[in-house]
Order: sequence, then C-alpha cells, then structure tokens
Amino acid sequence: MTDDYKRRNISGSISLPSLLLIVFIIMKLTGVIDWSWLWVLSPLWIGAALALLFFLVIGIILLSATLGMVSQSARIMVELNKWFRRKERRENEFTEDKD
Repeated sequence: MTDDYKRRNISGSISLPSLLLIVFIIMKLTGVIDWSWLWVLSPLWIGAALALLFFLVIGIILLSATLGMVSQSARIMVELNKWFRRKERRENEFTEDKD
C-alpha cells in the first residue's frame, strides 16, 4: 500500500456532539449566546448521562435475569425435595405393609 492510499482512507469526520460542543463554546466566547456554561458544555454531560443510563438499564436487566434464574433453581430444588420425600414415604408405607 502506498502512503497516498492510506491518506485517502483516513476519516476526518467529527461526531455531532463534538461539533455542537465546539460551536457552543465559540458562540459563548463571542457573546452570541448568553447561556450558562452548564448548557454550553451539555454535549459532554448529556452524552455521558445517556451512556450511564444505558449501562444502568443493562445492569438492571442482567440483575433481574440473574435473580430470576436463582429463584427458578430454588423452586426446582424445593420440588425435587418434595418428590424425594413422597418417594421415601411410599417406600416406608410399602415396607410397613409387608411387615
């Protein structure tokens, strides 16, 4: 590959939040907008807040799935225990009837 080919494939695009951040900062510094710095820097924290929200939702889904599996396995263990107890009672009744 030549260096010319590599240069053509490099993407020089900028994301929308980054572009908005640059535009908002320039507008704030030139006096075009009279926003608080909180809102000027909002493309940073809104993106971070959305990412945090996404991971929280995924975490809650995984936690509820894990708890569901635990409760399901506990139910299975209870049912198995009941089955073994019934089987044991039947065997005891059978041996008592023989005597």
